[in-house]
Amino acid sequence: MPTNSSDRQTTAAVANVAAAAASAASASTAAVANVAAGPDAAEADLPVSQLVAGRELIQRAGEMLRTAAASRAVLLVLSLNRSDRLLALAQDQASRPVMLEVVRRVRGILRTHDRYAIVSHDEIWLLLADLPTAALAELAARTLQQTLSRPIHVDHGRRPVVQLRPLVGAAWMAQSLHADPMVLLAAAAEACQNARRAEDHVVITRLESDEHAVNRNELEAELRAALQGNDLEVYYQPQIDLKTRRCVAVEALIRWEHPTRGMVSPQLIASMCEERGMIGQLTQFVLNNTLRHQMFWRTQSIDVSAAINITAMSLADATFPGQVQQALATWSADPRRLTLELTESSIVENERLALEFMNELARLGCHLAIDDFGTGYSSFAYLRQFPLNELKIDQMFVRNILKEEGDQRIVHALVDLAHTFEMRALAEGVETLEAADLLEQMGCDIGQGYHFSRPVPAKQFPLWYHQYHKSLVQQPAEAAA
Repeated sequence: MPTNSSDRQTTAAVANVAAAAASAASASTAAVANVAAGPDAAEADLPVSQLVAGRELIQRAGEMLRTAAASRAVLLVLSLNRSDRLLALAQDQASRPVMLEVVRRVRGILRTHDRYAIVSHDEIWLLLADLPTAALAELAARTLQQTLSRPIHVDHGRRPVVQLRPLVGAAWMAQSLHADPMVLLAAAAEACQNARRAEDHVVITRLESDEHAVNRNELEAELRAALQGNDLEVYYQPQIDLKTRRCVAVEALIRWEHPTRGMVSPQLIASMCEERGMIGQLTQFVLNNTLRHQMFWRTQSIDVSAAINITAMSLADATFPGQVQQALATWSADPRRLTLELTESSIVENERLALEFMNELARLGCHLAIDDFGTGYSSFAYLRQFPLNELKIDQMFVRNILKEEGDQRIVHALVDLAHTFEMRALAEGVETLEAADLLEQMGCDIGQGYHFSRPVPAKQFPLWYHQYHKSLVQQPAEAAA
């Protein structure tokens, strides 16, 4: 952690991130905070036709689902993906015109009886009625994503172009009496989360209300049995030192191949475990299997660190640090080879509790990382306050780094920020050699993404590891020849 003598350097690093964010897109959240409350709080210049409060939209969805005349209902959850807190640091006042343009484009694809709700500065819900086929629901979702992906031109002098990265999740429900609109909303929100990993950033979920609820209950029982029977798997995505190009770490990722349903979405597994009180059991499964695999890999001359994701619920579990200590002892593991990743949102939910939790884990010798930095709250205060070792730069900034000058500036500034606070900088979403080379030039320490490898099953990882490093030795020899 930096001392008082480094305050000037820290301030400069923060300013660089703010400037990079402002240069990348002239928008902030402050001017649209009043819109999040719904139409009653909207100012006169915001179009309010078809605009309703979130609670009213859900009520309308419930009425629609209970009406026999309604043939189909589609609920869309739209995430604008604006990385607003970074932009807000620049205190740019261009946010209002940006949101007005977003609303104008949304209204342009709605029919008179459709409705939308601005539920936060970064999220909009849309309710579409009487769509006779799932194909039309999919067309609506993709049209929305493509419409909002076009640059927004705002004439505020400095950089008039704003680029959003919209994610769209849609839940399409055949009309069914006594259907619960919250089931529809939950499915759409889950689809929106999954859209981050989808190639076109759109995910459509089709469900039949009551049947869907029954299916979720069945899936919960099967997931609980799979956890108890150790039928889930942990895959590992390699993390590469960008200077040496050697694999120095892996990220542990849960996988479940259901005997009849096929591969179940990891996001669905995590959300269901959180919803049904199984997240602690899932975290323990991943932790113990990861440490067990590390112990085996050491017998194969493989010594890599491993990172696992920690949820906000684990942060609230006072027994978790003790469980980590016990697992480390059980598998004779080096705590310095274990990195625990926490998201920005889980930290800011309770900063005092998070600080105590992280200090306990740091005392054990574990490393700590902040995941998906720059996508949400991005408060620089906790970078100084918390014992963090690694800053993970979200793939939304990395994927287009070769084409978007603004993304380049943001990533470079975040790398510098990480180093200012004596942390490693890890970039997610590295998909090409050119991107890896550019990140190396920026000083980024670690890269992770499909260019290096997709997630690998634990049993196959030793083979991948040795073949990968063998190829590193062959490449210079081939170049010399």
